Amino acid sequence: MIAAIPLDTGHLHVNYLKESSNAIYPLRAHAELPNYDFPFHEGRLSSLKSIMQSRLTCPSLQNKNSSINEGILTFDKSSGEKKMKKDFELHFWDLSERLRYKIEDKLMRFLFDQASGGNLKSLATKLNVSYPFICQLRRGLYSIPSKLLIEAAKTANEDLIVIEKHIEYARTRHGNISKINFPIVPSKAMASLVGHVFGDGYIGKKKRQFEYCNDNPNLLNEIREYVREIFGLEPMTERQNRLGYSTIVGEVLEKFGAHLAPKIYSEKRIPNWIKNGSTEIKVAFIKALFDDDGSVMYSKNYNAKGINFYQIRDKSKLQSSHKFLGELKELLKEFNIMTGEPHLRKFYSINGEEHAISYINITDFKSIVNFYYSIGLTNGEKFNKLKKIVERAPDNLKKMLEVKTKIEQA
Repeated sequence: MIAAIPLDTGHLHVNYLKESSNAIYPLRAHAELPNYDFPFHEGRLSSLKSIMQSRLTCPSLQNKNSSINEGILTFDKSSGEKKMKKDFELHFWDLSERLRYKIEDKLMRFLFDQASGGNLKSLATKLNVSYPFICQLRRGLYSIPSKLLIEAAKTANEDLIVIEKHIEYARTRHGNISKINFPIVPSKAMASLVGHVFGDGYIGKKKRQFEYCNDNPNLLNEIREYVREIFGLEPMTERQNRLGYSTIVGEVLEKFGAHLAPKIYSEKRIPNWIKNGSTEIKVAFIKALFDDDGSVMYSKNYNAKGINFYQIRDKSKLQSSHKFLGELKELLKEFNIMTGEPHLRKFYSINGEEHAISYINITDFKSIVNFYYSIGLTNGEKFNKLKKIVERAPDNLKKMLEVKTKIEQA
């Protein structure tokens, strides 16, 4: 329970009543922090013989009300949530029925011949589609809807793993072709894109379209590069500071732990596949967070210095936000980057709703220099400020940490 009382000094007095002895991250208010203006952003053909028939236990075939977790080794339902395992990977059957797939022609003919037993009209009736449509699918003239592909595979007693290996591309009905490779596995590019959704990215709750908005052209180019690497897609819409992509991008990113809009109400934390991932994956995620929602405090005339990370959430999600910041604090500690405890920056009202800004900060030279060498920022105004802070650090500290970082990277 939290109560905030504005004072004439421009600061906040925050009372936090601890309701549970299990609370790990107490809420704090930094009474000395000036009430600076802050820009607010609302979340915007080898053998075709089956090798593992048991893998046909796709959730959509077994129980319409089942979780996407069931029958596949992609999610761990600990604590009643969808948390990703270290060995997380995403298969085509994990995605929604709105997706369609183009399968190699030879396999499609084999699949429909096996499923129909030579009687395509009977198969069309069984699958509840028209006979002409079945004929066109068999000839490879159209991409096949996900649900229909899985049903055809089940009828043909064919393994989904085999079919997945022969997917040429994926698409939505009206979307662009995505030459995505299945299964989709964790990578630097994926970690960065998920991190950017926590920041300045947006995934629509209904259509799952992915958009990214930032004034730094280098970050826009990074998004282009990573989406191209994973999905083989170019932007569907593009403005000076905004990129928009097909729904397949947003759908996959959401499965990897990214927020759906409106993320102001989200309680998502750092995905387990990132927390348990490689150094490269952790760095990519942290860097994306700070590139978007981080700030660097530098003054030419004063010795003030610091790197801050902010998160805005609805007031009701404040405790959850501090838990996320606590996880980020622990992740940074792995790189010898020490931060303060999660703090409440301030409450503010918009459209009748109360939102909260919370943050963690990095203030000591050793941690800032470690951040510079181990995490870094994309070229731009923030990076230039960070570089100037590091230039002020004692030479022996810079040299020691630079050598240590090079050894660790080697």
